[in-house]
Amino acid sequence: MLERFLSLFRIDTGKRERNQGTTVFWIIAGTASALLLMGWLLPWFVNDYSAGVGYSAQDALVSSPTGIGTFCIYIMAVAMIMLVVSPIAEAIARARGRAFGKRADRIRFIAALVGLALTAVVWFLVSVIQEEPLFGSFTAGTYTDSAVWLTMYGFAMAALAYGARDWVVARQSVAFGVAALPFGIFLPLMFHQAPDFLLWAAGSLAIYMLLALGLNVVVGFAGLLDLGYAAFFAIGGYACASFASPIHNIHLPLWVLIFLGAAVASMFGAVLGAPTLRLRGDYLAIVTLGFGEIIPDLATNNVFNLTGGANGISGIDQPHYGALDFSTSPRWYYWSLLIVSILVIIFLRNIERSRVGRAWVALREDEVAAAATGINTTTTKLLAFAIGASVSGLAGAFYGSIVSIVSPDDFSFSVSIAVLSIVVLGGIGNIVGVILGSFILTFVIFWVLPNMNEWTTTLSTTVHVPALAGIDFSSYTFIIYGLALIAMMLLRPGGLLPSRARRIELESGEESESLAAVQGVA
Repeated sequence: MLERFLSLFRIDTGKRERNQGTTVFWIIAGTASALLLMGWLLPWFVNDYSAGVGYSAQDALVSSPTGIGTFCIYIMAVAMIMLVVSPIAEAIARARGRAFGKRADRIRFIAALVGLALTAVVWFLVSVIQEEPLFGSFTAGTYTDSAVWLTMYGFAMAALAYGARDWVVARQSVAFGVAALPFGIFLPLMFHQAPDFLLWAAGSLAIYMLLALGLNVVVGFAGLLDLGYAAFFAIGGYACASFASPIHNIHLPLWVLIFLGAAVASMFGAVLGAPTLRLRGDYLAIVTLGFGEIIPDLATNNVFNLTGGANGISGIDQPHYGALDFSTSPRWYYWSLLIVSILVIIFLRNIERSRVGRAWVALREDEVAAAATGINTTTTKLLAFAIGASVSGLAGAFYGSIVSIVSPDDFSFSVSIAVLSIVVLGGIGNIVGVILGSFILTFVIFWVLPNMNEWTTTLSTTVHVPALAGIDFSSYTFIIYGLALIAMMLLRPGGLLPSRARRIELESGEESESLAAVQGVA
């Protein structure tokens, strides 16, 4: 066990791993640049009545020098500019056939550490000691805004990218987890003043990430195209609503409901898989599409008086465990979903590398050959459908508790398309890619576009262009889906982070390594 843990930190700079790890390096470096830029331009300290308006680090930079904090800001600005421009400069240099050396990485690593330390110093001087009014007057109701934490995290990610570059390239999955997990854990604390953002994180990001992880089992691991995945999401949601609402006078706790939703959805997944065992490709997709349309329609027609018809089921209980009142803040849902997601990821990674995971890969590559080698294709397919459906039902149970009302409109065909888009965008068969795709697509679709109208209205007033205020960006949701899929198929057919087997297949066009070697078990 200890040897396996230490192997995560060993560096193997093989050619194939370097290509994939380089992508992760660029993602970490680019994200660090974006966080630094946002943290620099957004206000660092606000109060309850400022409507988010306050002094940013840029405002402090251009103000008259008042003390040591100002000079810290000057040095931070140099480090920030270096790290923000650095990925662009390195990309241009690589395009011209040149590469930055180890010395450049050391300089950027030192700049990141200096910037991180100075950010903490400035925050301490302003908020604790209140040594100088760098960010305006500091009253009793003033609190630290998320820009400070974004700046710190941006410098920390830059230090990881440039200080441990070889390790990031060699151990891309672990490096991605090291970069992303702390941000996920502390997100509710960094954005404590933005409940709408926390609701997006819990109700969209975490939910769709679970859905994508489940669909990745069916589509990515087993190669079974499922276009009706939203049906299992609906089953989990209605299971939660039926057993935790006044409609049937049953009020089970959430920790029971999530297992119940997963179990019921898993059973329906096996039911769907049974009649489709002999179907492949397009025919299987059509059957799953039909199943995905049947379930919401049954809910609309209030079958057996269980679903509440078109109006759905409302008044779903929200958990309350002592001081933990889930109805007061989305952060409790978010942390619960984060814990569940981590457990699901660990489970799926283990099963991917197990005998069952290798059977799924064999089934995906050639079902006839898999059957000839002794693999029971019937149970292998049913297990893939059941596990994928159970994760979707798990997400559905959480979703029902978060929104307090479920209706057939919440589980339309567009949900299946959104989840499939996430899997394709991130990388079919790669858990890390699915997580990345979940963040990108949900952030654009469920946060940026709904708020774009407000942002453009403010921008139109600032730049005196009234036409910007009249654009309804939320109507472009499906255009985003389409453009993302088209761009991925043209530029990166394997997705942002394709699985190793998928990447080898795309690069060579043939099976150049044994299945055991591709799965990392040889």
